[in-house]
Formats: sequence, C-alpha cells, structure tokens
Amino acid sequence: MLISIATYTRKISSLESSIPGISKNFRFFLKKSLNYSDLNIILENEMNISEAEVNKIEDFISLSRNKTPIEYILNDSEFYGRSFYVDSRVLIPRDETELIVDLVKEYSASNNPKIADLGTGSGCIGISLAIEIAGSSVTGIDNSLEALEVAKKNKNLHKTSNFELRRSNWLEGIKDKHFDFIVSNPPYISSSDEHLKDLMHEPKKALISSENGYSDFKKISTQAYKKLKKGGILIFEHGYNQANKVNEIMQSNYFNQIKNFKDYQGHPRITIGIK
Repeated sequence: MLISIATYTRKISSLESSIPGISKNFRFFLKKSLNYSDLNIILENEMNISEAEVNKIEDFISLSRNKTPIEYILNDSEFYGRSFYVDSRVLIPRDETELIVDLVKEYSASNNPKIADLGTGSGCIGISLAIEIAGSSVTGIDNSLEALEVAKKNKNLHKTSNFELRRSNWLEGIKDKHFDFIVSNPPYISSSDEHLKDLMHEPKKALISSENGYSDFKKISTQAYKKLKKGGILIFEHGYNQANKVNEIMQSNYFNQIKNFKDYQGHPRITIGIK
C-alpha cells in the first residue's frame, strides 16, 4: 500500500489530543531525520514515501506514544547554539543551563582559565566553555562511564582539544588544584518529587539526590573549596526553590560573595560563591 506524508500528517493530527506537541515534533522529525524541506512537507505532501521512511515514521509514532522526548528520538539537542548528541544515558540540556556558560564568560578575568565541569553528562557545558573562552582548559568529570562515552562523542563532534574527560565521583579522584571555576548542574531532585514522572526517560542517577535533593551540593561544596584557587568561583545550577538552602551550604563551606541569578522564568536558578 502506497503511503504519503499527507497520510501521516492526518494521522499525527488525530494523536495531538493524546500526545500534545506531536504535530510540531513530527515536522521537526521530518526535517531532521528524513532531510525533508518545508517545500517537501507543504507542497509535495501527497508524494509517496519509501518503506524505509515509513518504518522510521512508525518508530517515531511508537516512541512518541511512550512519551520519549524528541531529543532522544533524534539523538540531538541544541545547547548554546550548537548541536549535541544525546541519548537516555545523559540528561537533555535545558535552556536555563546556558546561564552557567554566560556567567563563566562574564566572570572570567584570566586569559587562560582552568575550569572543571562536574557531572558533565553530554559534555554540553564543558564543551561550550572550551569553545567560547579562548585559552581555557576544561575538564569534564563524571562518575558514569556511559555518560563519559556520550561526552567523548560530543568532544569529537566539536573537535575540542582543550576539553578533557576524567572519571571521578565529583572531585574525589581529581588531584589537580587551583581551578579558576568549578561548575556543576548536579542531581538535585528528591526521590519523592512529583516532577520525576515527567522525566521517566532520563537517567535517574543524574536527577535524584538524597537529603531532599541537597546531598550532592554538600559534597561538591566541601571538595570544591579545596580545589579552587584563591578567588576561584563555584557555580551551581539548582531547583527553582532551592536557592536559600544552597546559599547556606556554600556559606558553611566558607564561600563568600554568594549571589543568586534568575532563569528566564524569573526563578533563582544559579548560585555562585567565591573562595
């Protein structure tokens, strides 16, 4: 049986009520995965498609029914204007995380800053910093071998020779000292948080932290103070309602000039402290 894009467009439209956003994602899928242009989609939509394309579209529909994020379906996510490979081994980069890169660029007084990206995941933060800040030396650190495999893929994709990867439980296995910046978007969700149901396809170990989400902030703050040079800066991303507690944790670990920064929705999302 011959099938056209128009046939699938109608089918996708009928699924919109049960799978919100699938129509928009389908158009993006056609362009990104099947290399269709807007002209193909709009003006040539009655053209019959190949069996291979039918199979890919059916897979897209099946994954969408299972609420798989479009980024995992395409193995692609944009961060700081660049494309990064992602799959279920790592978190999907969020827009608000780009603020970390903005802040390091703003506070970077050194011509050759030494930066550690803790819990690097896909490597999107560390690689972006390595590209954006000339002369920087960036170490992406993660305890997950699976995540490091993804980060290596992105390192090669972006050809970032000044971005290296290390395996460690935060900074425990890192002998280097005198970092100018240590940045992290660590796990900060409590295991009982209702938002976890919306993140069912993302790695739980990159999301959940004990002590109501604060355990890793405590570990990193203690370790980071010993690894930063005098005047070095620790930068955390955290939950929209965690700023006060993160401030307290950083203060208890002797950080000064602690400051919060708001995300695009006006929530305090990033906290920095200076050694």
